[in-house]
Amino acid sequence: MAGYVYFTDEQKQRANEVDLEDFLSRRGEKLLRSGREKRLASDHSITVRGNRWYDHAAETGGCAIDFVQMHYNSTFPEAVTLLLGGEQGQAYRASEPEREKEPKPFALPEANGDMRRAYAYLTKTRCLDREVVSAFARKKMIYEDAKYHNVVFVGYDADGTARHAHKRGSYTKGDAFKGNVDGSDPRYSFRHLGKGNAVYVFEAPIDMLSFITLHKKGWQENSYVALSGISAHAMLQVLEDSPQADTVVLCLDHDPAGIENSYRLADAIKERRQDIRVRMLQPANKDWNEDLKAQNGMEPIPAKEHPGIAECRAWCGTIKEVAEGMDIRHATAESLKRYHYGIYQTLQKGTGLEQLEDAFDGDGLILAGIAVRIMERYGKELGRDAAPGQIIDNLCGRYRPHKDKGNLKSRLVDMQAAFENVMACFSGTGPGTEEEKETLVKKCVGLTMECIRAHIFVAEKQQAQKQEGGMAQICSQS
Repeated sequence: MAGYVYFTDEQKQRANEVDLEDFLSRRGEKLLRSGREKRLASDHSITVRGNRWYDHAAETGGCAIDFVQMHYNSTFPEAVTLLLGGEQGQAYRASEPEREKEPKPFALPEANGDMRRAYAYLTKTRCLDREVVSAFARKKMIYEDAKYHNVVFVGYDADGTARHAHKRGSYTKGDAFKGNVDGSDPRYSFRHLGKGNAVYVFEAPIDMLSFITLHKKGWQENSYVALSGISAHAMLQVLEDSPQADTVVLCLDHDPAGIENSYRLADAIKERRQDIRVRMLQPANKDWNEDLKAQNGMEPIPAKEHPGIAECRAWCGTIKEVAEGMDIRHATAESLKRYHYGIYQTLQKGTGLEQLEDAFDGDGLILAGIAVRIMERYGKELGRDAAPGQIIDNLCGRYRPHKDKGNLKSRLVDMQAAFENVMACFSGTGPGTEEEKETLVKKCVGLTMECIRAHIFVAEKQQAQKQEGGMAQICSQS
């Protein structure tokens, strides 16, 4: 078979045993300490340790090869080659066998005699309201530890038993220490249970306290929880302990990782509680403490939009222009066939960036425009007067960045399946009944979304190429 790459079992084993921390660090990825593991700054849901990784949001994990396949949209041969360092042999450190350790029982760190350093850090450095901090300190939910003078945020269960503790360094220079105490139960992180119907969800205790400081009026009535991580356990436990709650407001960081985790948490809520209304509320800056600092005249860290969502919005505008400029009489199965075939014909010439652009941003764009016009045409027959602009706006709102993972092969498989679903609606005499027309409209939504995801895949490739070019230029100048 042309293009087939053969690897020995020994090579595959060496690739799968590559230490992911070493691999990622040397590829320029920023890693954050998370207990005994490291968390990806670009995706807070993923932790690595040795050659193992775990996606806490998707609840899946594995070893080095499948991590590279997932994270870098690589095929199996590409992943093995990358982990082995191309033709240079093994370029990355092998992970060391992990020794089993007895889990430590949960115990709160010893408290300091006073909270002067903790109060100074929280109220002066972090600009938190003193009354808000004192309200939690009086309940023994915030204190200063004796050994390192960390700020400790304590989480209690419904019976008032301490079950979780998150430590945050109070030093103001360099990266401050932060981490959960060993043995902490992730269901009971730092939280406040009110009698109101709203639950506000945050990434970290200081984010939660910053939001309360910014919105002090009647804050005790609502419920608040700081995840102190990225899993949904603490949020779902608050809902269980607050049966009156009917609204969850996701207040995570305004950056790509925070945005993706907001969508993951929204999915987790809907899986458990269909009756819960979910809202997403973003800070103006990177997080709520940055908003608070800005309010106090300090320079905040700015927000970062999710590149996939930004590309989705821009590309939907382009699809709208194409669809509106297209004669609705061309919205036929034959037109779909022609441009779908054009995609695969282009990719037979190669799968480089130029061919991907021609296929996905050329024929794929027109394919999406045709699908939108079909939705418009059959939507009118169903009594809906939806113009392309309205259809596109609805499509844009369907994009879920946390689910948009995969390599070129998966993109093509998903697009082929979506195309076949649409074509099945035209089989025989075509869509005649209202049910058949409804099915066709839904299947065209799926096909258009695959065209949008294909463009985002190309945009990510373009961005990666720019970054590699910039890095090469820096290296040549050094």
